[in-house]
Amino acid sequence: MYQISKHHIAVPPGETIKEQLEIWEVTKAEFLSRMGMTEDEGEALLEGDMALTPDVASRLESALSIDKGFWLRLESCYREDLKEVEEENARMKRKALS
Repeated sequence: MYQISKHHIAVPPGETIKEQLEIWEVTKAEFLSRMGMTEDEGEALLEGDMALTPDVASRLESALSIDKGFWLRLESCYREDLKEVEEENARMKRKALS
């Protein structure tokens, strides 16, 4: 799920995964099978609630034929953006309360 602040947006790698599944007409069930994941694990990955680890990136490379490094860079950018969103929202909340 997207995380938004006034000046930042954090888009989880799961959004790119969803786009790829749509482009290649891969069902969620087929994707989960390729990834060796449960429904809950897959949902957590797609929503950004589960970190995209090197192991998951390797499985994505096999499942979607997109380089492991791409997925790891995307995850790193997402986590950095998410931190910025959370920090900005915390600052805005503190400012509103003072």
